Amino acid sequence: MTCQALPVPTILVCKNSMLREGLKHTLLDTRFSVQAGLDPASIHTSEVDPVLFILDVNLHQSGTADFVRSLKERHDSARVVVLAEEFSLDSMLSVLQAGGDGYCLSTVACEVLVKYLDLVMLGEVIFPSSALLASLISSERTSRPERIVSADTSENLQAISVGAPVRTLSSREAEILHCLMQGAPNKIIARKLEVAEATVKVHIKAILRKIRVTNRTQAAMWAVAHLPAANMDDSAASPR
Repeated sequence: MTCQALPVPTILVCKNSMLREGLKHTLLDTRFSVQAGLDPASIHTSEVDPVLFILDVNLHQSGTADFVRSLKERHDSARVVVLAEEFSLDSMLSVLQAGGDGYCLSTVACEVLVKYLDLVMLGEVIFPSSALLASLISSERTSRPERIVSADTSENLQAISVGAPVRTLSSREAEILHCLMQGAPNKIIARKLEVAEATVKVHIKAILRKIRVTNRTQAAMWAVAHLPAANMDDSAASPR
């Protein structure tokens, strides 16, 4: 028995039909469940939580930041990601200051976008690598403490775990890492895997040591960057 990925109700806020259909296709076999025909104003996070909004920057142009702020006010636990065809420093900074959780170029590869969204759901704030310096400067203009991570390529996504080389993990450890990616507490992991909670704690301690991170959140981030979903599913099928 394995931990199933928790579905993430995902609202696409874009007027470009090609972009909308492309996003639907990209997210079709992922945990990001696109909610069709829903008005963002009708979604309440008390009913669907967590929820992710993917917003086309062209929908509101100069008013994008105001729309992001409005979404965050109405849905305080939601994540908001803005997609842009090309990078704009002013646009990116305004999205950050409005509470946005990501500013992504629509030209990124599909698999990168999915990993990018996984990191956003883990609480990371991610922007194009070309904007890293600017985003660090912008941290002086905002009180938001979140870490900003590059999301242009798979290599950039893996940069979140610099200093954490890939080590040999047992099938059970990979399975537990998969559960950590879903935010499952030890009690739930133990129940899913039909082992003692103390056993889960021992495995997690070993995992942290092997991948050279210090806490569960960093371990989950490491898993997003280093463990392909297919590999995790295969390893979960035959625990050691």
